[in-house]
Amino acid sequence: MKTQHILFVFICILITACNTQNKALPVESGVAKTLAEYRKENISNLEYNLSFTIPETREQNITGTNTIAFKLLSTNQDLQIDFREDVSLINKIICNGENSAYHHESEHLIIPKRELIKGENKIVIKFTAGNTSLNRNDEFLYTLFVPDRARTAFPCFDQPDLKAKFILSLSVPKNWKAIANGKIESVQENNEKTLYKFLKTEALPTYLFSFVAGKFETITRERNGHKHTMYHRETDANKLANNTDEIFRLLFESLDWLEDYTDIPYPFAKYDIVVIPSFQYGGMEHTGATLYNASKMFLDKNATQNSLLSRANLIAHETSHMWFGDLVTMKWFDQVWLKEVFANFLADKITNPSFPDINHKLKFEMAHFPSSYSIDRTTGANPINQILPNLKDAGSVYGSIIYHKSPIVMDMLEKITGEQALQKGLQNYLKTYAYGNASWEDLIGILDKSTDSNLSQWSKVWVDKAGRAHITSDLTEENGKISELTLTQSDANGNPGKWNQNLKLILGYADKTIGLSVALDKPEVNVTAAKGMDLPEYIIPNGAGNAYGFFKMDTRTKQFLLKDIHKVKDDLQRGIAWINLYENLREGEIKGKDFLLAAEKQVSIEKNTLILSRILSYLKSVYWLNISTNERKQFGKHLEESLWIRLAQEKNMSNKSSLYSALSNIAESKSRLDQLYAVWKDEIAIGGFSLSENKATALACNLAIKIPEKADEIVTIQIERIKNADSKKKMQFIAPALSAEKQVRKEFFASLHKAENREIERWVLDALRYLNHPLRENDALNYLPEELELLKEIQVTGDIFFPYNWLSAAYGGLQSKEAGDITRKFLEEHPNYPENLKLKILQAADLVLKK
Repeated sequence: MKTQHILFVFICILITACNTQNKALPVESGVAKTLAEYRKENISNLEYNLSFTIPETREQNITGTNTIAFKLLSTNQDLQIDFREDVSLINKIICNGENSAYHHESEHLIIPKRELIKGENKIVIKFTAGNTSLNRNDEFLYTLFVPDRARTAFPCFDQPDLKAKFILSLSVPKNWKAIANGKIESVQENNEKTLYKFLKTEALPTYLFSFVAGKFETITRERNGHKHTMYHRETDANKLANNTDEIFRLLFESLDWLEDYTDIPYPFAKYDIVVIPSFQYGGMEHTGATLYNASKMFLDKNATQNSLLSRANLIAHETSHMWFGDLVTMKWFDQVWLKEVFANFLADKITNPSFPDINHKLKFEMAHFPSSYSIDRTTGANPINQILPNLKDAGSVYGSIIYHKSPIVMDMLEKITGEQALQKGLQNYLKTYAYGNASWEDLIGILDKSTDSNLSQWSKVWVDKAGRAHITSDLTEENGKISELTLTQSDANGNPGKWNQNLKLILGYADKTIGLSVALDKPEVNVTAAKGMDLPEYIIPNGAGNAYGFFKMDTRTKQFLLKDIHKVKDDLQRGIAWINLYENLREGEIKGKDFLLAAEKQVSIEKNTLILSRILSYLKSVYWLNISTNERKQFGKHLEESLWIRLAQEKNMSNKSSLYSALSNIAESKSRLDQLYAVWKDEIAIGGFSLSENKATALACNLAIKIPEKADEIVTIQIERIKNADSKKKMQFIAPALSAEKQVRKEFFASLHKAENREIERWVLDALRYLNHPLRENDALNYLPEELELLKEIQVTGDIFFPYNWLSAAYGGLQSKEAGDITRKFLEEHPNYPENLKLKILQAADLVLKK
């Protein structure tokens, strides 16, 4: 009887398992994780053979054929192929030699399971490509499929853990060039067309598949017997001459460093780069055809040190992706940060030798902490590791946390494991999962073997938890001596917190500093080593730059730093002190005018280029957003004079460029605007400093807003001056946003409701910033409700950074309580608003929501 019962239970389990297995997968819009997991289990040996016919005019359709070959483990489900376009764009589907009885549902082509075969399958799809992610311009196009946009162009399995080999052919206009992931196999000219055929790639996820076609010029250099080609549209011969050699030097330096660090030769067939005008991002790591933003690569002659550093870091970042992201890819976009953390973390290491005179610890501090804090100080803060049930929302996981907090956390991890152990662990990780997929947990499993620390527990705090610790120094004195010094940490709401980290607490005196090592491993720590010491003039709890959080200043420290921060002699400590001061301003501990006056004083005497650049960045923000109109009138003219004097005296061209940028940004007085107008007209010069075309255009835009009676004249002349065709088109696009006529600006904003008018996102964002300039806040408030209403659509039609950048441009000139009220009303009226977009609103609107 007992045996019969066991048999009965076993049969029931089998029946249940079979029923579960045969239960039809839901058909949902986007790419649901449940669908992705099923496909990953059942599909292997995936290959796409794609061909596209590209016409010369952007109004004509691009047609294509996709032959999908794969091995199928089970035929118990209909096959869902992702295609986020109208079914009318599908011309024909042949499945395993027969016409398919497919249908289209919720962004998927459904192939009936009866047409499928266990084992090898071949599906041929003839289609018209969707234009959403083809970035079609008059003379060129480029694909940008991250994170889930390949399905807008052609039918595919659009998920990162279904890697495939790609074979591609492109038929393009005769005078166009074509570039793709693979090497060119053959080029055939035929009447008005040229057919490019590309060799099969290594296994790639769909988001890394890419091609570019159009009118480009090429420059080729050789490294270790391999040719590397740069495709570009730059027409300024001087810019090419001034930048080309350095671009290739930085590229080759990055490749050499990464091959040595990873112990893996460059893992793909080629590494060519394409420099795109007004590209949405800084770069995109497509293997074999990596895209870069022209403005980030072709720098002006008088480029700032920050611009030079930024370019070096950008090239190192994208090159690092060839190993971290391309060779080994995250399994799902909830861990997209896994590729970004190594790209940023290693980029900082790669670029260090190119800038031997720079304090690289200070550089790391300035590059990552302010950007990360800009999100973690808000009520919309998100953790590094995020939840993502559907890839249609993958764009929302991007932001400063994954690009800037994750390298900070990785730096902490390296200090725990040691540099060599981390390097060996990463080599093991790359070799184990080469051309495949891996997770953060896979890496932690490898690294855990080389340390006694509990990395899994550490990860829960720093990777899975949002926000930052609020750390307060409480000092009591007796007879001019410290009787007790306590550090307490809490979350933003005052609840006791526990972000385990090591601090180097700096006690500052007139003639020295004393550093005390503190293990902040509980909510309250008594710094016993400080007892009996003289009372310091200031305290910097994070003096080594190895701690993360909001460090609330005591009154004594606050007063000293606002008045005498230049007396902090160590550059790293002084840089950290500036970041702490600004964060105390944003948390309401310091008044805007006090910060502004301190910044103005230090502008005159700060010698360190990185710190000066950071002060000027803060100064511009505080001038427009943290003081009132009356205070601007009270302090503005004197501030302009201080900047002009330092600008005129400055010998360092990088500093001079930063000072000029700050002056042109904040200038409001008639005399200063007249002076800048004369500079723009080439009637006067700033000693030793000349305006490039880009700087002259930026100045023209600034002056058009601030001297409205001359706006039409300034814009018209500047358009005529611009020589580069792509730059001229951009200026023509944004011209209505610069108009002195409210109605013209209003009509331009209304035009942005149409997706086709938002195609070139960098143009749109620049125009939106001009529409919402602080001097136009009253008008900008009228746009804000519509900007918020458009956000969901913008997430669907725009690229990954566009939703947050749209919000940043919308709120960038706003500081009034009314803007906060509009935001609160919108959120109250939309109680079920998507959480991912709600967080973006809370991040961008942080300043006005605190009014």
